[in-house]
Amino acid sequence: MYTPPSQPNEFLDGRVQVNFLALQNYQAIQAKESAFRPEDEVQSDGFGRLRVNLMFKFRITEHITADIDIAEEPNDFGNNGDRDFSFHQDFAGIEFDLLGLTGTQKHNNSLVLRVGNIGAAPFQFKGFQDGADNQGNALIGNGITDYATAENGIQLSYGQRYDAGLLSAYRVTGHITTSSFGEAFQADRGYNYRLQGALEFHGGFKAGLSMMKANQGEQLVFENGIASLAGVTTTNYRFGDGENYNFSASPSSERDTHVGALPGLNQTVLQANLAWQPSDQTSIILMLGRSTDDFTFADTQGNAVAGITYFGTEGVRDPAGTSFDSNQVIRADAAVDYWAVEAQRYIVADTLFLATRYAVAKNTSDLIADTDNEVTRLQIAAGYWINNRTLLKVEYVDQDEGVNSGGQIGQGFSGITSEISVRF
Repeated sequence: MYTPPSQPNEFLDGRVQVNFLALQNYQAIQAKESAFRPEDEVQSDGFGRLRVNLMFKFRITEHITADIDIAEEPNDFGNNGDRDFSFHQDFAGIEFDLLGLTGTQKHNNSLVLRVGNIGAAPFQFKGFQDGADNQGNALIGNGITDYATAENGIQLSYGQRYDAGLLSAYRVTGHITTSSFGEAFQADRGYNYRLQGALEFHGGFKAGLSMMKANQGEQLVFENGIASLAGVTTTNYRFGDGENYNFSASPSSERDTHVGALPGLNQTVLQANLAWQPSDQTSIILMLGRSTDDFTFADTQGNAVAGITYFGTEGVRDPAGTSFDSNQVIRADAAVDYWAVEAQRYIVADTLFLATRYAVAKNTSDLIADTDNEVTRLQIAAGYWINNRTLLKVEYVDQDEGVNSGGQIGQGFSGITSEISVRF
């Protein structure tokens, strides 16, 4: 899609590039009746915290670059009673151009090794939102099954482009990461893996396939068939990255608008991605996937629950009780089958666009009733480029959550939200 000219500020003869990003949001959103936390059903409209990112890229040599994104991002770092207004390393790494370093002649191809923070998601060909970095995302927030995150590890990517013929490009990426954005060395902590490929054709058609696999279940210690998640490192993509839909009953860093059906231990995500971009003013994306785990959330008595958040009394499942977040799992196959379609169209070239996304996620876990088990979300948005560095977005969002869906709000939510962002 159209990306406005936003050249980074350069210093030291282009060896250092700097971008500053800022975003302010406003929302009028309510949870629907019978939410897990009743106070979310009647909450005030208002402004969220300002999100800011400071991005640096350093060209160390002709074939080695380093990058760091320093962010004040309440979606990720808003704990401590929402008082922590500190900048944090949000994403950083070093990239090695292996063909250049080895003196190999290039033929429209590249081979890049990245070490440090590795960004991973099963989706392809669409925008993503991370703090103030939102201008590549036509809508607001991320999808209910985006399963996107960043962790520590290594990644190898190969890409090839063609000037003629049906195929214009292909790329293959693989990575291995530690299941933590910090450091995790406890016994039996496994690794996360990703293998991803994509084909791009002349004429605007694209197709891709992604597989992500976590291996964290060996950390569990079972007693009477129940294991606690206390002290266990789970994969960060079990929910995906933070969103800009916020509720008064939870801290701003809470990720409670995704589907919360999977504990994220031996989690596997397999997703197909199709896109058609007939022009730089129009795009349509279709995503189909399945995510599974070898474990299911449970209450304190070992009864399976549809998701991490559930109604209970003293931690035991109870439809008439109050809300609890599960910290226990049992051995049972858990699964979410999902699909989403996203479209964007500029109605005034390079200036004013309309966008929509409709997503469906069905909790097909073995021990969960196969009724009333879907989360659906409809988003309809308009975006206006005030100038080539400033974007205003307004969105209507409506999410419905079945009682067995693994939704984390309870019945869903709806309302209006908006963002204005700058990048310079």
